[in-house]
Amino acid sequence: MEKKTSSLKTMLKGFGAKQQTKDQYIKNFMRTSKKVLNGFNTPEEAKSHHSNLWFKKYAYSSNDYSIEQLLNPKKEKLKIDLTPKPKSNGMDKIVLTGYNGIWRILLHERSDKSIDFDIAVCSGKCYRFHSEVIKQSIQSGFGIDVYNQWRALVKSDQNSLKQLIHLIQSQINFIPWSYTCSQSSARLCEQVGISTYRGAAFLFPASYR
Repeated sequence: MEKKTSSLKTMLKGFGAKQQTKDQYIKNFMRTSKKVLNGFNTPEEAKSHHSNLWFKKYAYSSNDYSIEQLLNPKKEKLKIDLTPKPKSNGMDKIVLTGYNGIWRILLHERSDKSIDFDIAVCSGKCYRFHSEVIKQSIQSGFGIDVYNQWRALVKSDQNSLKQLIHLIQSQINFIPWSYTCSQSSARLCEQVGISTYRGAAFLFPASYR
């Protein structure tokens, strides 16, 4: 693990390296970054645009699963892989993959070399990151009662996500950021130790307090 971690830090050395408070970093980032606006007038507009794109892309695929698969998901032991992987399935190069319980986190490199991340949860046969996609899939297939059962299951395993985030934070010295998909996604981020602001989420390394 030490060798892989060192390699990753060397590859991304200097990204987000200045020591500031979390609030200072976020406010400076929002003020100076053109990437977060992505051609829109506000970060909120950019977030809404991308959330809608992701919903249209993923809402009507991977819906062929059973209630048994949904409510009895496979749980992984805590692990992360710091071996960079080439682009696949339209995603930028993956620089870190982590699993724990029913959760998965991916860190992947954008074209400008900044680092994006997504938090996904096991939902049927695959991991999904968009809360509204998951809700629409489960409710349209099995109804609100099954969706509420699934939500309770996810909430009961939330500590696994916290453990995974803490492990990843201990292994990075850069600050990945991503748009949040919805208000519920933003709430989840805050509950597990990820800072959010104006539709964006920031995964700070453990060195930030």
